Amino acid sequence: MAGDPFIVLQGDARDVAKKLDKGAFRAIVTSPPYFGHRHYGADRDEIGRERDVEDYLDSLVQVFSACRDLLADDGSLWIVIGDTRRRKEKLRVPHRLAERLVGAGFHFREDIIWYKKNNISSSSRDNFSQAYEYVLFFSKGQRSYADLDAVRVQGNEAVEGRNRVPPKDMIQSAPENPDREEIERIAKIIHGAAPGTPISQLPSTAQIARAHGYDPEKFCPTCYRKFKRHATRRRIGDHKHYPIFAVCNPHGKNPSNVWEIATRAHFGNEHFAIFPEELVEKIILFATKKGDLVLDPFCGRGTTGIAAVSLGRRFAGIDLYRENAEKASRNIAGAAASLITGAVPRH
Repeated sequence: MAGDPFIVLQGDARDVAKKLDKGAFRAIVTSPPYFGHRHYGADRDEIGRERDVEDYLDSLVQVFSACRDLLADDGSLWIVIGDTRRRKEKLRVPHRLAERLVGAGFHFREDIIWYKKNNISSSSRDNFSQAYEYVLFFSKGQRSYADLDAVRVQGNEAVEGRNRVPPKDMIQSAPENPDREEIERIAKIIHGAAPGTPISQLPSTAQIARAHGYDPEKFCPTCYRKFKRHATRRRIGDHKHYPIFAVCNPHGKNPSNVWEIATRAHFGNEHFAIFPEELVEKIILFATKKGDLVLDPFCGRGTTGIAAVSLGRRFAGIDLYRENAEKASRNIAGAAASLITGAVPRH
């Protein structure tokens, strides 16, 4: 790729991946064709058209095994994938794929639930509507590059509006002059407490806050609770229900493994299996830094590439069909051009 911001290659990912530079990519982000759902073209070797789910899983493992060597040592693999029913029974495709990829050398880090908040109700008379898909997160080694601060979220109280936004001068983001001796004294009292110890003999949450360097009357920047109310219950010694002071990260709390993101509609004759850019952006922000290379071996309309170049990453995509590869190139080029002009790209 040299210094190019992106490239889209046409061909079978199992073959094309072997021609790319090993260790060059920080992340692989993709959504492969789902088993038995759609045909994207006339090629009978298209993944997803296999007669048997085991053959389908074999095909995916071949692709991702070929891609594993392309990852940097701290690289990660992200697969957005849904399940399939046959004779009213779920085939457990994501779970079985995860097991096979672990056998192929990947480390299974997380299964994230993508909740489609605008999901379409099912017409089935005996099945629930399918309102979610999986995002499978693997790493090449035991650890992978991660920037959690880039995807932190505000606490529930702030997001849901349960607490009003306090004045700026009443928000405290970091401790000021914590008193180590007082912290140790308080800890001894807590650890020495018994289940029957009267609350009056225990330090208040405000006292604990002051010891740790926080003004009890000021507010947490993440959840907007006053520090004299900012507590979490931990089991310490035999006293199981004493509130112990804890502070939210000033950048926000760790996001959960359930992501509520709306699906995207396609435009006219666009590629009709679109996963939303918001979903891809969250992955890229977490798993890569600016200038990193991102790969999508099932490029489609180029959603991963659009998100990647928009966030200052470089991108390589692969698609089986020339029409898709050309369309993805146009879409990604539009996103790249918008960074220069400041205009919103038209896909």
